[in-house]
Amino acid sequence: MKRWFLSGLLACGLAFGFAADACADLVVGVVDMMGAVEKTESDGVLKKLKNETESRQKKLKKSEEKVLAFQQEIKESQSVLSEEKLREKAAQYQQMMIELQQEMQTYEKEMLEMRNKLLGEVQKKMTSIASDIAKERKIDLLIERNEGGVVYYKESFDITDELIKRYKAK
Repeated sequence: MKRWFLSGLLACGLAFGFAADACADLVVGVVDMMGAVEKTESDGVLKKLKNETESRQKKLKKSEEKVLAFQQEIKESQSVLSEEKLREKAAQYQQMMIELQQEMQTYEKEMLEMRNKLLGEVQKKMTSIASDIAKERKIDLLIERNEGGVVYYKESFDITDELIKRYKAK
């Protein structure tokens, strides 16, 4: 039993020794893609998305106000309307609510698609540039600063500024 334990311990030691040697030659880089997008596209894609979002939110607000006004109208005329008219108004109100919910879902879907399309194109270009920088600097592993759970890194590992400079040049 001791022999198996010692053999296993020796094998683990050798494996970790080889892994440590491999890691010693590993060159790592860090990049902040979203930060780069914000710095380069604040007047472009991000502004377009913001303007479109605000425009659609205004339209939704008008629709919502219309529904709320109709609801208030029902409450105020509840005592003077017949039951049949009240049921008709309630059905109209329900239909308006359904249409509002559908409008909101459509808006969310369209905005997500627009965001993915516009930012996807920018991120694709940035990823290509970041990849070129990594190849030039002989970086073995390039980590996205915000998505990779990076807690600490040397500033010299960060290629974000170079990425921004090259993106603006293209």
